[in-house]
Amino acid sequence: MESSPRQAPVNGSKDSDSESISPAYAGFWIRVLAALLDSILLLMVMVPLLMVFYGPGVLFATESPGLAYDLINYVMPLIAVIVFWQYRSATPGKIMMGLVIVDAKTLGKPSFGKLVLRYIGYYVSTIPLLLGLIWVGIDKRKQGWHDKIAGTLVLKTDAKQQAKAGLESDNAENIAAGSVLKAQPDNTATAPEKHDPWKE
Repeated sequence: MESSPRQAPVNGSKDSDSESISPAYAGFWIRVLAALLDSILLLMVMVPLLMVFYGPGVLFATESPGLAYDLINYVMPLIAVIVFWQYRSATPGKIMMGLVIVDAKTLGKPSFGKLVLRYIGYYVSTIPLLLGLIWVGIDKRKQGWHDKIAGTLVLKTDAKQQAKAGLESDNAENIAAGSVLKAQPDNTATAPEKHDPWKE
């Protein structure tokens, strides 16, 4: 189980504002809507390309008619999704819904390797009757199996900014507390010197 990105409060104080700055995870239905928007946008590009290569009959094809079909159907979506994840931290559908993909530990941009792992994780999520995708609606942090595999979260954009502000606030508090401890004078009592008359 991944740990929460929030740090423990200093000096045992209660984190009373944790709820106000904790991430607001993107839920199941808003992510479904984002995925539908992405599918529509992809089809608007893929269908005309397929028809250019194979004609209208390709829309009813039950098997691959050639290499171009495979490249357009499988390779092009992979490249498009990874590029959007890498440079925008979201696909167009997620951008329209105000969602962003972040690293589950740092709330920053996931590494390229994690993004590739996340894409591969989609296949793992869909194989058992889409259970890994449905898991978003069950999980406390709204992570699908692909998110858990890659160590990512999907947040609302304003929630990401709010959560990062909370992390920065915690870091500043920890640094300030450390500085105060270092600045405290050493109050160790020292015995007064005895008067030695022979030194006069």
